[in-house]
Amino acid sequence: MPRVKTGIEGFDDLVDGGVIKGEVILLAGTTGSGKTIFSTQFIYNGVTRYGEKGVYATFEEDEASLQRNMLKLGMDLKKLEKTGRIKVVGLQAMKEAGLNANLDYILETVRELKADRLVIDSITALFMGTGEQFEYRTLMHLFYKILKKIGCTTIMTCSIPAGSATLGLGIEEFIADSVIILENVLAGAELKTRFLIRKMRGTSHSRTYHDVLIGERGLKIVPFSTM
Repeated sequence: MPRVKTGIEGFDDLVDGGVIKGEVILLAGTTGSGKTIFSTQFIYNGVTRYGEKGVYATFEEDEASLQRNMLKLGMDLKKLEKTGRIKVVGLQAMKEAGLNANLDYILETVRELKADRLVIDSITALFMGTGEQFEYRTLMHLFYKILKKIGCTTIMTCSIPAGSATLGLGIEEFIADSVIILENVLAGAELKTRFLIRKMRGTSHSRTYHDVLIGERGLKIVPFSTM
């Protein structure tokens, strides 16, 4: 099966050299654990290192905030947008348009750009932010099938609520091909971030925790855990 390299330092070696092309990955994490950084690096590296195109759909923050924050980590999204190889889609202003309009907009952007990679940040905010009533499980299954059909390698982020044993709304992890966890934990008096691959279909992957380091050049996974 063809694999897609994320280019995130320390990650690809843990998953047979990369994730399977076209799979849907759920990236779950606590607040401030690096979900947006990980996801942006996935898109940015795809463009700058591997010649792929990417769409970043953000429901959590506006385009300007994302571009500004990622520029501090050496990722110039605005510059890449001018080349037509990446598209940042801000969905905050489309809440009133309804869920179907948001999903159509994302998928149409992917098709127009002929994107190889897609990030939805976050799937929980996207599905719950419109205020519509729907059967969440059925809609998630339908959206998963659409993503698999277009063949775009996708990262969907979701939050782990404080004190909760479930991810997001509790169904996302059963639909996704892969589940990756980023979480902040106390190690003595210091707050650290650790990483775990909970599942990854068709892949021989690491099954232990690894430390996460976030510096001026972004996020990287180290091949051990001190926690």
